[in-house]
Amino acid sequence: MPSAPSNLIYVVDDDLAVLHSTRFLFESEGHRVETFAGGQELLAAFPGPAPAFVLLDQVMPGMEGLEVYARLRDLDAHVPVVLITGHPDPSIRTRARAAGVPLVEKPLAFDALLGMLASDGAATGFIPSGLRNSPPRDFAGAAARADRPRGAP
Repeated sequence: MPSAPSNLIYVVDDDLAVLHSTRFLFESEGHRVETFAGGQELLAAFPGPAPAFVLLDQVMPGMEGLEVYARLRDLDAHVPVVLITGHPDPSIRTRARAAGVPLVEKPLAFDALLGMLASDGAATGFIPSGLRNSPPRDFAGAAARADRPRGAP
């Protein structure tokens, strides 16, 4: 009997506002969320419960997102990853494309992320073409109830 799909989402970002807003968004849609303040904290969670996908920031102190992605693969953790960045440098796009990792610019288009989950897009690595063009929804103010991420000071 196949197991039920995971509703667990990992979010990795050094920006607490991003962590809180994405936690609020996904939890309000019925998903479980674990937040991590950096790549080392995420890697320490493996092996462990398999998330539906990892939302991973590219630009973080210590270890950039694509390096974290490579280390996940070294651990044989074949969880779907979506890379996010507020600094859409062309070299980051090229490297993400070469690694086969979808790249989404901040501010995040939350409606499109939810649509991707609903259509199982995270499992296939498919990002709808409208993801970058969808208007962002601001959940930062309503996210104050979110817990502190692992590794936060």
